[in-house]
Amino acid sequence: MSAFKKRDRQRGSGLFIVILIVAGLAALGMTLLTLTSMGPKMSGGLRTQEMAFNAAEAGFNTIYAAIKGYYGSGAWMGFTGHYLTQPSNIDLPWVTGSVNPNYFRRVPDEDILASLDPDKDGTANFAPLLAFNQTFATTESGATDTSLSYTAFLINDEAIGGAPDPYDAILVVIGVVKSGTRVLATARLEIVLQYTAGS
Repeated sequence: MSAFKKRDRQRGSGLFIVILIVAGLAALGMTLLTLTSMGPKMSGGLRTQEMAFNAAEAGFNTIYAAIKGYYGSGAWMGFTGHYLTQPSNIDLPWVTGSVNPNYFRRVPDEDILASLDPDKDGTANFAPLLAFNQTFATTESGATDTSLSYTAFLINDEAIGGAPDPYDAILVVIGVVKSGTRVLATARLEIVLQYTAGS
């Protein structure tokens, strides 16, 4: 083999190695660029989810205080008559022996809210609700902050079976963060409440 052919072959393999290194560095650069651009989006999503949870928690505190007031004043003597059963048997996991796809634990929060207000006029079409799209915060200027709200209702925990007991219920509170009419995040709290006479 002549010296020229050997030198050309070495140059070709050297060029190939340089191209591989440059391609690897470019891929690494693109990966780092993608990861750094995703960071703010991820932290923004976590912040929005935390705001939804805080909205649900604020709703729970308000509704729990109201329920205690109803019992304290004698307006309520039990949870009977205050359970949400509609739309579509929302409180029943099974209907006539079949799985109920509308059971509240099988339905995403946004779908529950949409089913409560099917005509989208801002007023719930079903009762009884303890709160529906209730705002609770203000902006820095003192105006009502419509981006944060909660919806709350009671579910009969015996709807799945068992002996009727009007002194306990599941309180469901859905916290919502919106931008205009678009829902950015929701969070749901489910708390079992039990009323004991004299408490």
